[in-house]
Formats: sequence, C-alpha cells, structure tokens
Amino acid sequence: MTLIAFVLSVILACASLAYGFSQAGMIDPARWFVLLGIVWILSHWRKLYWVSSLAFAIAILGAAYGVWNNFTTIWMLLGALGGLLGWDLSDFARRLSYAAPTDDIRGMERRHLTRTAIVAALGFGIALLSLVIRINRLAFEVAVGLVLLAAFGLTRLVIRLRKH
Repeated sequence: MTLIAFVLSVILACASLAYGFSQAGMIDPARWFVLLGIVWILSHWRKLYWVSSLAFAIAILGAAYGVWNNFTTIWMLLGALGGLLGWDLSDFARRLSYAAPTDDIRGMERRHLTRTAIVAALGFGIALLSLVIRINRLAFEVAVGLVLLAAFGLTRLVIRLRKH
C-alpha cells in the first residue's frame, strides 16, 4: 500500500513539474524531472533512502523556480505536493522496515496514509485558496498574525494526528 502511494506521489511530482516546465518552453529541465522520477523510484527499490531527501529538495527548488518565473502555478503546487508526499512515504517505508513481524503493519500503513492524505488535502486546498483569493491591502501586522496563527494551527493538527 505504501509502495503504491509512493510511486504515485513521485509520478505526480515529476510529471507535474515536467509538464509545467515544458509548457513554459523549457524542454531540457522537463526531461531532467522525468529522469529524476525514474532515479527516485529505482533508488527506493534499491533501498537508497537518502536519494529521497535529495530528490525532494530538487522538486521543491524546481517548483519554487517555476513559481518565481510565473509558470503555471497549479503544476508547480502539484509538483511540490507530490515531492513532499514521496519524501514522507519513503521515510515511512524505511521506518516500517524496522517493524517487528508481530506489529500491525497494515494498520500502521493505513493510519499513516490517512493522516498524510488529510494533511496533503488541507495543504493543497489552502494553496488553491491562496490562488483564488486576492487581498490588495492588508496591514503587515495582520499578515504576520495570520501566518503565525496558520503555523500554530497546522502544528497543533500534526501533533494531534500523531497522537492518534
């Protein structure tokens, strides 16, 4: 179950970034993102889990570069989200390999995937909302307060989900 979710998230990340970059006319970086996806999946299969952190960093930097250069934002968001999910699921698979045979591995996978899906859906929804809603005039103090409130709320959500 985790392996399928991992492969799908890596495909989502690399395909979204490749498509977004190719739409902007940057064909060579798009090919590199496809190659990154292949290397990422093969390295996970070979249990080289450190490659996942490097691939995640490349995906985030690629998405940030795309947003900075006004590429289609939805593809960059999906690329960053897929990269984050791929990195998380790779780390979870590594930790799951240390589980005892008597542990409820299926239950642990199901709970982790449920929590990850909730956080990913909320994050993607908030990101989409930020693309739709535009506030022209907002005091700096109010903006800082809203960012701190959002960070506090997400931190509490993650802590609560980890306890259950």
